[in-house]
Amino acid sequence: MFARVIQVPLKTGTIADATAYFQNSVGPALKELDGFINSRFLTNTETNKCLMVTLWVSEEARINAETNGFLQGVLKNMGDYFAGPPTIDYYEVGVQVV
Repeated sequence: MFARVIQVPLKTGTIADATAYFQNSVGPALKELDGFINSRFLTNTETNKCLMVTLWVSEEARINAETNGFLQGVLKNMGDYFAGPPTIDYYEVGVQVV
């Protein structure tokens, strides 16, 4: 299992709107992608930062969601909420407890 973690600072006062957009637009679209497992949208009201975490069945599935334009579209559409550029990191999931 593979993870993509995007960290981005949000503009003050946009956490609720960014969260709603992710829940109502990004989340349903992610469910349509091959190899998608689940996602989390984490926010910190003290720092105005958010983490967008997605889990994928394979590295290939994660890469496909980036090379088909999906990720670029999400970042573009959420850009009005961003106070700075996103940082994207990749991980192999060693343990998942559900």
